Amino acid sequence: MDLKSPSESDPRARPKPFTFYPPKTNRFLIALAKMGIKPAIRRTLGVTEIEIPDDDLTKLRQLRGERCLLTPSHSGGFEPHILMYLAKVLGVEFNFVAAMELFEQSAVYRWLVPRLGVYSIIRGAVDRPSFRMTRQLLAAGERWLVIFPEGETIWQNSNLMPFQHGVTQLAFKAYEDARKSDEEANLYCIPMAIKYVYLHDMHGEIDASLARLESKLSLPHEPESLSRYQRLRRVAEAVVEANERTHQITPNPDYNFNERIQRIKEQVIARLEEELGVTPSPADALLDRIRKLFNAVDRIVYEEPDGSEYAQRLAVERQRSVRSLYDDLWRLSQFVAIYDGYVKESMTFERFLDVLGLLEMEVCNQRQVWGPRMARVKIGAPINLRDCLPAYAEDRRGTVRDVTLTLENSVRSMLDELGSTCPLVDDST
Repeated sequence: MDLKSPSESDPRARPKPFTFYPPKTNRFLIALAKMGIKPAIRRTLGVTEIEIPDDDLTKLRQLRGERCLLTPSHSGGFEPHILMYLAKVLGVEFNFVAAMELFEQSAVYRWLVPRLGVYSIIRGAVDRPSFRMTRQLLAAGERWLVIFPEGETIWQNSNLMPFQHGVTQLAFKAYEDARKSDEEANLYCIPMAIKYVYLHDMHGEIDASLARLESKLSLPHEPESLSRYQRLRRVAEAVVEANERTHQITPNPDYNFNERIQRIKEQVIARLEEELGVTPSPADALLDRIRKLFNAVDRIVYEEPDGSEYAQRLAVERQRSVRSLYDDLWRLSQFVAIYDGYVKESMTFERFLDVLGLLEMEVCNQRQVWGPRMARVKIGAPINLRDCLPAYAEDRRGTVRDVTLTLENSVRSMLDELGSTCPLVDDST
């Protein structure tokens, strides 16, 4: 798929329409992927152990043959790898929904990813082919479907973004389709939490990261006079000061650290909302506003230009211009995840390294993955949409909202439970 059409050499050329990538499940390739998934998880995620309670595996095995929608957390960024391992353990195959940019990474991805059971979706758009495929797969029930209801990841393994109602709405639509041929049909929505915890003492990795960031920010190295948290706070303050200068924001002496960060975030978001024509919604959480910005970029980038030849050329130029905002949005989503309190409220290795990872992406433009660590997986109580039919018949929108919130709260509670035993950082000076 050529995102640069029409070509630079012929600006009048008609753009190629964007493509929906359906699943082209290939069992041989999936079997190969399952064979290599454990080494890939170790290499890519630094995960050497995966813990799934036997009771939870039994819970899932009892649902084999049923229509199921898995709704996992996506706060660590690499959860599809863990889901592939789970499919291997269960001896089943999953379908996955993935954002369009995954398929655009290379021709190899466009060929391989659909054959692993993955299909595309354009976030924020009325992607009818993708919606139709979701309903078909759920109604047929031949394979379980995995959808990440958060939509985005913020690389903070202890936090959860609000679940999108559209996922549950599509599940209800699919269930209605299934009942046309089987009035006794079931469709289970299964909440799932995935949390990464470090297995060894990580003070050395924390100290090395702090020293690297201090060097990049030209901060004096004072390991004896400052605690690790004080050094982390000093690094974050230097990042905030640099961003204030970049965005020409005069620091307000009455603002605390979080208020200064908030001001930068709000100003950048407001600028992007204006550029993309998104109606500002100051009452919404910043991450929700960023998700709307991602959706707006997707709608523009993947919309098939129409109208006159001239109108189409202008639309393609607009697509090229807007496409460059993806990098800004990813940086913004990472920056939004930095705030005073995430580490202090529970000073675990996991939270400390979450924030250091975000700061390294911001300052060093490099993603750090530390290990060895364990991926802990927890399965919540499945919700059978069949049990929700009376409420759904009376109030569809309200029932969709309630089921979505129940799934979200279940995942959030499990993440809290999985993190309750994480070791703490020694923060003495």
